[in-house]
Amino acid sequence: MPRSSASSRPADAVDQIRASQLARLRERLPEVLRQNAFFRERLHEVRGWDDFERLPLLTKDELVADQAAHPPFGTNLTYPLEGYTRLHQTSGTAGARPLRWLDTAESWDWWESIWAGYVYRAAEVSSKDRVFMAFSFGPFIGFWSAFGGAERLGCLAISGGAMSTEQRVHALMDLAPTVLCSTPTYALRLAETARELGIDVSASPVRTTIHAGEPGASIPATKALIEKAYGARCFDHSGMTELGPTGYECRAGGGLHLIEDEFVFEVARPEDTIQGGAPARSLDRVGSGELVATNLGRWGSPVIRYRTGDRVELSREGCECGSPFAKLVGGIRGRVDDMFTVRGVNLYPSQVEAIVRRHGEVAEYVIERRRVREMDEVTLLLEFADGAAAALDAIESELRLALGARIECRAVPAGSLPRAELKARRLVTRDE
Repeated sequence: MPRSSASSRPADAVDQIRASQLARLRERLPEVLRQNAFFRERLHEVRGWDDFERLPLLTKDELVADQAAHPPFGTNLTYPLEGYTRLHQTSGTAGARPLRWLDTAESWDWWESIWAGYVYRAAEVSSKDRVFMAFSFGPFIGFWSAFGGAERLGCLAISGGAMSTEQRVHALMDLAPTVLCSTPTYALRLAETARELGIDVSASPVRTTIHAGEPGASIPATKALIEKAYGARCFDHSGMTELGPTGYECRAGGGLHLIEDEFVFEVARPEDTIQGGAPARSLDRVGSGELVATNLGRWGSPVIRYRTGDRVELSREGCECGSPFAKLVGGIRGRVDDMFTVRGVNLYPSQVEAIVRRHGEVAEYVIERRRVREMDEVTLLLEFADGAAAALDAIESELRLALGARIECRAVPAGSLPRAELKARRLVTRDE
C-alpha cells in the first residue's frame, strides 16, 4: 500500500496515481470497445482525462434493463461465456431484481488481491489469524472474496455458511477465530444471541471485526457497540457486486480510504445536470454528493463512470496513516434514494442510527414510513432488550434536537422486529 507523509497528501503522489489510472484505461478500454456489446455504443477512445469526462454515466437501472432484455447475463461481457469462472449476484435487499455478475479468473484474482493487500493489511490481519465469515455463502457476492483473500494471506479461513446464528456463536467460541467478518447488523445480532445463550463473546479470541454492506461500522455509536460486545477493534469496508472492493478503514479511523490504485472515483453533486447520460460539466474529485466509480481490474464485465447511489463526503486532507488515497469522511453516509422527509426536513437512516445506537438497550429498530396526504409520516419502532423501554423518551428528544424534526418513537414487543443476516432494511414503507 503506497505511503506518504501523514500531515499532507503531496501533489506528486496524486499525480502519479492519476497517471497510472489513465495508463490502465488506455491499455484496456480498446479491448472493451472491440468486444463488449454493452459498452460498444457508450464508449469512445480515451487519450486523456478530457476524453474520459465526456463518457456517459452508468446506472444500475441500465444494467438491470440489459439483463432483462438479454437474459440471463446481459451483454456486458468482454469475452465468450467460456472465459468466465464465477457467478455471483447482488443481494436484492431493496426488493429489486438481483443483478447477476460474471468474473473471469483474472478479475477474481483482482478481487482477492485487494482484500489481501488493502482491506486485511489495513486491519493488520496476517497469516497467523483465523478468519471467520459469518455469512451464508449463497449467490450474493458478500464475503466470498474476503474468504479468498484470507486464503491468499495464508490465514485459516472458516466458513459460517449453512449455520444458524446460534451455531455461529458456538463456532466463535469453539474454533477460536481472531477475526470476524460480517455486516455490522449481524455482528450485533450474534452478540445478542450470545447473551441469550449466556455466552460472553468478548471472552472469545476475536480481536478484529471487519464489516461491509451497511454504513454502520463507520457510525461511531454502532462501532462502539460492536467493539464493546467483542472486546475487539472494528473496521469498516466498502464494496459493491458491480464494482468490487472499493475502500478500507485504516487504524486512524474517521472514514474509508478509497483504493485509487484500482478505481477512478468522482463525486456527482445533487445539482449536477445529466444530459444524454453525461454530466453537463466535469464531476468533482472532492466534496459531498453521490460516489461515481470506474474499476480498473475487472475488464471481463467492467463498469465505467458508475453511479453507485452512495452518499459520501470525499476529502483529500492528509491522514495520519500516511495513505495517499482520498478518504470518505464518516464512510458511506447512506443511499441517495433512502431519503425520507419529516415536516419538511430531509433525513437519512444513517442519521437515525447514529443516535439510536448510543443506547445499548435497543436490541433492534425499524424506521416505518407511511404516505399520508402526499406527506411522509414516520414512526421509529424500537425493540428493547429485556423490555426495558426507559430510554424511549430520551431517544425521541435526542432525535428532535440533533435532526430538527420530531419522529414518533414507539416500543414494540421483544422479538417482534425482523433480524437480518445480511443487510438490514432500516427504512420500511407501509401502504395506507
